[in-house]
Parts: sequence; structure tokens; C-alpha cells
Amino acid sequence: MPPQQQWQGGQPPPQQQWQGGQSPPQQQWQGSQPYHDDTAAAADLPLAPIMRRAGARLIDNALVATFGFALVLPITLGVIGLDTAGDKANTEGGIWNWPILFTLFTVLSVLPFIYEAVQLAMWGRTIGKRVLGLGVVQVSPAGEALTTYQAFWRSAINNVAYQIGVFVFLALAVMIWDYLAYGMLLVWAGALMAYLWAIWDQPLHQSLHDRMAGTIVIDERGQYAEYDETAEYEV
Repeated sequence: MPPQQQWQGGQPPPQQQWQGGQSPPQQQWQGSQPYHDDTAAAADLPLAPIMRRAGARLIDNALVATFGFALVLPITLGVIGLDTAGDKANTEGGIWNWPILFTLFTVLSVLPFIYEAVQLAMWGRTIGKRVLGLGVVQVSPAGEALTTYQAFWRSAINNVAYQIGVFVFLALAVMIWDYLAYGMLLVWAGALMAYLWAIWDQPLHQSLHDRMAGTIVIDERGQYAEYDETAEYEV
């Protein structure tokens, strides 16, 4: 058999071997990054308006703070006796003692975490979001319901991570130097920027905690309105 025919009948040409074995680099790259496709699909969802998102957050915070202080604060006051004569209101850090710090951290961080994590894991929305017609879904796969991990992770960032710095500076102010309490202002400014990030974030308008958890906030009223228009058109 001639050498040329023997080569064709034996091992395939280098080009054919490359095509039959490993896919071209361009195809590999496209197949290994489905996130970009999911981002485009998520951007097509009806994203929630910033002002309604802020309104939902205020509703949730008001509900948790009202319930939390009504439940936790009387217990703390009864235990440490701040309403009796001879309390530590003017010494040893004033009212900023450890029971009060624990109460504030519980009301402003732990209770909001539980409140939000459980509701997002079960229904994908809190009471405030439900009132204003908003919901939280995944970016990838686009529009899918949150996993339990995502719900708890997003809530932990949103309610615990943002608050830890505040209470660290407050505790330092109590133990070391009163003026360290001004550090709380820096932490609050940073937390505010984490929320405001959604204003200029493109294309999904995600806050920092949404980016870290892989979630977006959608306008569920927009979905329903779109569905109603389609149904009316078909009739």
C-alpha cells in the first residue's frame, strides 16, 4: 500500500484528530461560562424599582424592631434594673453595658436575620416585599426560586455582616474610649453604599449582598401585568 494511502487509512490527519477529540478552544470557552447567558436572561426579568425595594426594607425593619424591642427590651431592663435607683447610668460606660449591647445586637441583627432567612427560604419574599409586590430569585438559573443556602447566606450578609462592625466599635467605645463610637458612622456609611450599589449596578441592579448571594430582586407586579395583557390579547 502506498505511504499516502497507508497514512490515510491508519491514523487520521491531525486536523481530524483534533476535531474528533477535543473541542475547539472557542467552543470550550463558550460551554464553560453559562453564567453570562444566565445574566442576560436575568436582565430580561422585570427588575424591581429601587424605591419600592427601599420601602420594603423599611417595612421589614419596622416590623422586626417593633416586635424585637417589645419582646427583648423589657426582659433586659428587668434583669439589669436600669429603672431603679443606683443603676450604672452615669458610670462604667453609662447605659452601654453588655446586657444592653446584647439586646441591641439581638434586635437589630439576630432577629432580622431569622425573620428574613426563613421567609426567603420558604416563599422567596418577606412581608415587606410581599406588600409591595417584590420577590427574590436566583441569577443562575435565571428566575429560579432561591435555595435554602442562598436565602440564609443573603440574610446573613444583609443583617449580620453589616452590623458586626457597628457593635465592634460600640463595644470598643464602652471598654476603651468613648470617641471610638464614631467608627460606627463609617460602618453605617459602608452599609449604606452596599445598598445604594443597586442604583448604578448593571445590568441587574444588584446590591452587594445580592451579588455575593447570586440573587436579584424582581417586580412580581410586572410579571402579573405582563401575563394579564397576554391573556387579554389571546381572548
